[in-house]
Amino acid sequence: EDAAAADRLDERRARAFVEPREWWREDELAPYDGSDYDGPILLAADGKVFNVWRGRQFYSKGGPYAVMAGRDASRMLAKNRLDGDADYAPDDGKPLNLAEQASLALWVASFEGKYDVVGRLAPADEGSGT
Repeated sequence: EDAAAADRLDERRARAFVEPREWWREDELAPYDGSDYDGPILLAADGKVFNVWRGRQFYSKGGPYAVMAGRDASRMLAKNRLDGDADYAPDDGKPLNLAEQASLALWVASFEGKYDVVGRLAPADEGSGT
């Protein structure tokens, strides 16, 4: 039974693998938005791109944090709010304050302990993510 469970985990890990690269553009994250429950799910936070497939129950379509998948989730994480949440006014786009920066740093540290870093998010004016 343990061997079968290990085999299933290895198979799931292989299906969720994405080749790490130095740079990703934000639009290149979009195909990894959790639509494929067993595939890779990418999100960026504070310039790092994470494959959060191990948390697919949270980030895949229908999950509570699905809005973060396939994009730069830095501001949502920093502000501890989800885009489109009716309980909050829309993000004002202002620079993050110290508390928000600290919150983002805590999220990134948490992600680094759980998920694989597969690259860095290219600045908006950069070219290809290869």
